[in-house]
Amino acid sequence: MHTLLFLSMRVLHVVLAGAWLGAVMLVTLFLGPALQNLGTAGPPVIAALVRRGVPAYIASIGGLTIVTGVYLFWRFTGGFDPAISASRAGMMFSIGALTGLIALILGGSIVGASAKKVAALTVQLASTPEGAARTALVGNMDMLRARMRTFGRIVLVLLLISMVTMALGHYI
Repeated sequence: MHTLLFLSMRVLHVVLAGAWLGAVMLVTLFLGPALQNLGTAGPPVIAALVRRGVPAYIASIGGLTIVTGVYLFWRFTGGFDPAISASRAGMMFSIGALTGLIALILGGSIVGASAKKVAALTVQLASTPEGAARTALVGNMDMLRARMRTFGRIVLVLLLISMVTMALGHYI
């Protein structure tokens, strides 16, 4: 029974990690630049993606990846045994866990939150007439989109580090 639970959690962890990395890659490398090219037509698309739950989806699979990873690390280390945790494999898994956790925190608190703010500003922009207030809204949206780009790339690098360290952990 314990073996079945372990194998199920490991498969779930790997599938979730792959989905999380894939979603972040899609958004960061393709969707984000395409939306940037759309100019002022980009924020309504971001608002539509927020309404459809894309930030919540990415956060959910990231969170579940972390939870399953904690179980796997607990099992690998025999209940977080410091001697096993200090092994090369333990350190590699710890690095992967730390970069994954930082990616989750930055992704949710900066990238996801900025996307939600862009969505809210898009609604506000629709009812704001031309003038200084509208220009200020557009400027704020541009700043938020730049923040999303920068931190999206950071999250992507962190997830790549996490994926590589996890993949190599048993072999180093």
